[in-house]
Amino acid sequence: MKYLATIILMACFCLPSSGQVSYSITYNDSSSSKVKITIRPTKLKRGPIVFIMPRSVPGAYSVLRYDSFIEGLSAIDNAGEALSIHKDNNGAPRWYCTDTTKVITQLTYEIDLRKMERQLDPTDASIIRRGFAGLLNYSIFGWIEGTEQQPVQCTVHTFDQWPVFTSTQPTMQMAKGTLTFNVENYYTLADGQLFMGPQFQVKEFKGLVPLFIASYCQTGHEYLEDYGKQGIMSLEILHDYFGELPFKQYSILLRKALPLEPGSVPPFGMEHLQSSTFFGDTSDFRSNPLSKAELVATMPAYLHHMGHSFIPLRCYGDAYRPYVKEIPPVINNIWFNEGFMWFVLYEALKSDRWEKLFYNNTYKADPLIKKMSLQELSQEASFMYSSDFRLGRAVFSRGAGMAIEMNNYIKEKTGGKKSMKDVLRSLYYWTKENKRPFTMEEFPLLINKASGVNLTAIYNKWQLPIE
Repeated sequence: MKYLATIILMACFCLPSSGQVSYSITYNDSSSSKVKITIRPTKLKRGPIVFIMPRSVPGAYSVLRYDSFIEGLSAIDNAGEALSIHKDNNGAPRWYCTDTTKVITQLTYEIDLRKMERQLDPTDASIIRRGFAGLLNYSIFGWIEGTEQQPVQCTVHTFDQWPVFTSTQPTMQMAKGTLTFNVENYYTLADGQLFMGPQFQVKEFKGLVPLFIASYCQTGHEYLEDYGKQGIMSLEILHDYFGELPFKQYSILLRKALPLEPGSVPPFGMEHLQSSTFFGDTSDFRSNPLSKAELVATMPAYLHHMGHSFIPLRCYGDAYRPYVKEIPPVINNIWFNEGFMWFVLYEALKSDRWEKLFYNNTYKADPLIKKMSLQELSQEASFMYSSDFRLGRAVFSRGAGMAIEMNNYIKEKTGGKKSMKDVLRSLYYWTKENKRPFTMEEFPLLINKASGVNLTAIYNKWQLPIE
C-alpha cells in the first residue's frame, strides 16, 4: 500500500503552467560553510508536492548524489509552520510532502559546501573559501516536480560588500549584496554558475561576442590577458567551423583553490551552454604573459570545452540530453560527444601530437578495454568516464580516430572540396532545425548525406573491438 500512496501522490501533483518560480540563495554567515536555499512556487497550493535533486549533469558522465548534501528540508505553509516531508524510501533523490490540508508557500533547505567538497571531485563540487564562494547551480538547486519548465526568478543574498557574478547574465557592473535575475526555466538556472565575494576578479574582452573571464585563485590574482586571448581565438575558430556563435556572450570561469586535504588537484573543465568552468589547484598560477608557444600549448582545454557549446550541448543524439536529469542515462555515443570535438581541436590547431595521443589511447589501451565494442565502451563510460579515465581516454580517442579517418576519406573522394567540417556543420544545423536529437540509426545516413560520400564502412569498422 505504501507504493500506491506514492503513485497517487505523483499523479495528483500539478502546478500552474504559467507564472514564475522564485529561487533564492543566502550566504551571510562567514563562520558557516552552509548556504540556504528557498523555493517558492508560482501560486499558493495545497499539497502534495515532490521535490527532486539532480543526479545527472551534462558532460559529467557519472552519478552525482547531490541529494546527499540536503539538510533540514522543510515545506512551509501559509501560517509559517513546517510540514512533514520525507525522503523516498527507494533511494531516489526525491522528497514528498503529502499533507493535503495545508497551503504550501515555500520549500527551504541548506547545503554544506565543505562536506560536498570533501566527498566529490573538484569538477562536481561547489566551494567556499575566505572571501569567496564558487557555486555550480546544479549542485545546490533542485526543483519542485511540475515546475521545471516555468520561468524562474533567482535572488542571491550575501554580505553587503560582496560582488556577485552569474554566468547566466554576466556583466562588469556586478551588484553587491543582492542580485536578482530571471531565466527561462529551471534547466537554464541549473546550467549556470555563481561567483560571490571580494576575492575574485572579472575582466571583459571584446571579440565576436563579449567574453568574460571570472577568476578566483586562492593564492592571489592571476594575469588574465592570455585567458582572454585564448577565449577570443577559440570563439573565432568555432565561428569559422560552425558558421555562427549560438550565444550573445560567453564566460570562462576559473577556480583554483588549495585542496582541503593534502594533495594535488588535476586541471579539469566542465562545459555549459554559454560558459565553461575550469578547476584545479594553484600549481599552474599565471602571474606573467605566456610566450606564443605556451599560449598555443595551453589553449586546447579552453577550445575543447567551449566547443561543447555546439557538440553535444546543441547537437546531440541517443540518450544524451543537454540538461540535468534525475536518473543518469546510459549513452551509446560518448565517442561522438567527446571524440568529434577533440577532432575539431586537432583539425583547427594542426597538431600531430593529438593524432599520436588518439592512436596510443586506442591501440595501446588496456586489453580489457580494447575488447569492448565502441557502444559497450561508451555505455561503461556513461558512469565512469573520469573516475576510471582509461574509459574516458579510450572512448574519446576512438571517436577522434573515426573522425580523422572519415575526414581523410571525404577529402580524397571529393578532391578536397568537402571535409568533416561540412559534416559537423550539417549535423549542428540539422539538430537546430529539427529541434530534437538524432537517433543512432539516423547518424550514418546524416553523415553520408552531408559529405556526399559513403562513410558506412568506416563507421562500422570503428564500432568493433580494437584488434
